[in-house]
Amino acid sequence: MKALVIDDEPVIRLTLTHFLQGQGYETMEAATAGEGLALAQATLPDIVFLDQKLPDMDGETILQSLVAPEVGTSVVMMTAYAELDKAVQAVKKGAEYYLSKPVDLDNVAVIIEQLTEKLKLKREIKHYRKISELPVKGDTLAGESVCIIMVQRLISLLAQNRSTPVLLLGESGSGKGLVARTIHALGGHKGPLVEINCASLSENLLESELFGHEKGAFTDAREGKKGLFEIADEGAIFFDELAEMPLSVQAKLLKVLDSKTFRRLGGVNDIKSNARIMAATNNDIAGLVKKGLFREDLYYRINVLPITVPPLRDRGKDIIILATQFATKLGENMGKGHMRISADAMKHLQNYSWPGNVRELRNVIERALILSQGDEIRPAHLPAEIREAGTISFFPAGSLELRPLSKVTDDYMSQVLRVTGHNHSRTAAILGISRSTLLAWLKKKKSDVSKSDMS
Repeated sequence: MKALVIDDEPVIRLTLTHFLQGQGYETMEAATAGEGLALAQATLPDIVFLDQKLPDMDGETILQSLVAPEVGTSVVMMTAYAELDKAVQAVKKGAEYYLSKPVDLDNVAVIIEQLTEKLKLKREIKHYRKISELPVKGDTLAGESVCIIMVQRLISLLAQNRSTPVLLLGESGSGKGLVARTIHALGGHKGPLVEINCASLSENLLESELFGHEKGAFTDAREGKKGLFEIADEGAIFFDELAEMPLSVQAKLLKVLDSKTFRRLGGVNDIKSNARIMAATNNDIAGLVKKGLFREDLYYRINVLPITVPPLRDRGKDIIILATQFATKLGENMGKGHMRISADAMKHLQNYSWPGNVRELRNVIERALILSQGDEIRPAHLPAEIREAGTISFFPAGSLELRPLSKVTDDYMSQVLRVTGHNHSRTAAILGISRSTLLAWLKKKKSDVSKSDMS
């Protein structure tokens, strides 16, 4: 892997290149922005350490050229002027990290470790996409973040092992249903994929839907009915909100998993089914097991190779990819043609934490398209809570609130964390602290909140 250091200070260049060589990187140096950009465009380095202040121009001036697709490098911005606004602007414009001078090599080591892993995984993108042959380019699985690449890798593995149960974990709206449908489509199952929401049916109706019933099995059962296990034979059943399934039905589901047989309600004959089991939940299912609210044996039976679908706030630049694709696809469906998202509007989308995940992003883009009268989505078309996301204000307008320094520090760190979308590595780099220090602060903050709740 290749690294480029662009800095007008010879000592900085020497220190970093020597350190990077020790990490196994092929290194290059440049003392000016013009020289550095030309070198980057010619050699396509994996990482660039870029000085904020250079003799011919600011580092931020060439930042966007370095992160553009034709170069596509990961940029670590360096400056002796550790100002929050500059840090935030650099991160918004595409810098992966922000370092204060004098450069702390411990911080550099943490950044290199993070970026090296990311670079290795990015090189697998084309490989895993080719294996998985994801069917819809514009769906919620689109993206190049490390976490979504890992999901794609697990999808590929589970698609090749058709009999393995699938357990999907993650927040509501993150795309668990799409992952299930993708695994089924890529797995070459002969039968259909049928979906059932475990929270929407009573215990008796859920059993009838799953296993079917014989004529006269209960009141109003005037004729026999096939259940989903028969309909999905050689296919799959997707159990949405699995944690809401009654314990009695869980026991019967476990029997089907173990024996591949079941009986209709009111029936006496065993029926075979090779339906694959897929399940999703946004609950802490392991915690429910400890509380006796979910069967432990069923949990271990389906928890073979779980997939945790990441929340949108952890997917970084995937927000740009998804928002652009939603704008294009939905715009075409609305007869608006090719729709764009302005740079200012995109910054607001990136700064927002997306509690409703990909589903919320899609709805926001659809709303913006309805409000837009032209061919571009602008900040005015976005909800107020999104336009206001990412702003930093320590004091109320027109006043100075006197508070202990520790409280100001906590608020400052919390707001930087929010601006970066809760990206721990970026937050630590902006604050000029190690990632372990940040995690220790978060742990202490969580402990303090718990103590406060108990008092």
